[in-house]
Amino acid sequence: MPSSKPDRSVKMLFRLYFFLIFSALGALITYMSLHYDHIGFNGIQISTIMIVGSAAVILIAPRYGLVFDRAANKRSVLVASLLIMALALGSIAWLKAFVPVLLLWTIHRAVSGPFYSTSENLSYSIASNSTEPGASSFGSLRLWGSIGYAVSTLISGWIYQNYGFTYNTLLFLVMVALSIAILLLMPGSVFETIGETKQENLSLSAVLKLIVNNRFLWLMALGLAISDPTQDGIRAFEPIFMQRLGLEAGMIGLANSLSALGEVPFMIYADKVIHKVGIKRIIMIVFLFDLVRRLVVWFFPSAGTVFVTSVLTSASFTFRLVSSITLVNLILPKQVTSTANALIGVTMFGVGYMISNALSGFIYDRFGNRELYLLGAILCVISLILALNAGKLEPKPEQTDPNQFAEELG
Repeated sequence: MPSSKPDRSVKMLFRLYFFLIFSALGALITYMSLHYDHIGFNGIQISTIMIVGSAAVILIAPRYGLVFDRAANKRSVLVASLLIMALALGSIAWLKAFVPVLLLWTIHRAVSGPFYSTSENLSYSIASNSTEPGASSFGSLRLWGSIGYAVSTLISGWIYQNYGFTYNTLLFLVMVALSIAILLLMPGSVFETIGETKQENLSLSAVLKLIVNNRFLWLMALGLAISDPTQDGIRAFEPIFMQRLGLEAGMIGLANSLSALGEVPFMIYADKVIHKVGIKRIIMIVFLFDLVRRLVVWFFPSAGTVFVTSVLTSASFTFRLVSSITLVNLILPKQVTSTANALIGVTMFGVGYMISNALSGFIYDRFGNRELYLLGAILCVISLILALNAGKLEPKPEQTDPNQFAEELG
């Protein structure tokens, strides 16, 4: 009994933390492309912003994960990240020139990508190490991020429509400040649940070797990265498409809010469903689901269709997220999970993001929004082929030394 009370208080703080950091994200991210369009950026400029930001993530994310895994004070790494994000993203509302916006967005992306990935991996560790009876799953903690994002995007759509992007930025800054306060309230034990001293000599190349040498993990992660519905060209240009089909900012915010709320029931049961059905089958079902979603808009490009299929992102996003985190924690040694999740969930996804947005910016300027959904469908087919060729899930090694595991795989 005594040990369960600290567990409950830590989880309550972590739920609030997730609520706040994703509320901050929802206050701005959904409306960034609308803001760029409003200040006169064209499709190539918008996609360039996304691509350069992803390039920065690719370079920074693995090192961020490594720094976090090794850091003596992990709390300070997260607090510093939030401060950088507030300064970078919080300044864009007052700028109209392309180069400064590009620079600030790049700084934000370089930090925010690995920050969210690391926070999610930390919560997975907290859930799996809980001593509380009937312990919460990762999904039941992460769902509060979905709720925060849903509430924030709904409110932010109304704010953007009536007051403008500057007020969305002010809401973002308030949420970041509250997130930092929650981090400071958390007990130090929270930040000791992952990472161990024996990994101090581990290099990024060694972690990458663990990933690449495991065929199942490598191909599944590659498939997830290629067709990620929250980091592709469709996502970047969809708010503009909705607006041009006649939907106001409030309705665009509602679509994102409903999608985030839709994640809640999936988050609660995702862990159980994945373990019951099998992670490979779940990922393949997700690829098929997203393929159908993309083709529906391609064949029926109406405001209603785009709205509904955008809301349905909740199902595929949830199972993609939980599957990605679970893959790493099922297959790789505990000491490298933050670094590995950064390499997969941020760097690999960032490469997919760059490729998708590069193609999307060109297609958007030459053909329009509808053709982006055909591109998305093609990427889903490629992901499905990769999953079919991934083989079987290999069991997690019993030893905890990641260098020894790398040698065995090699």
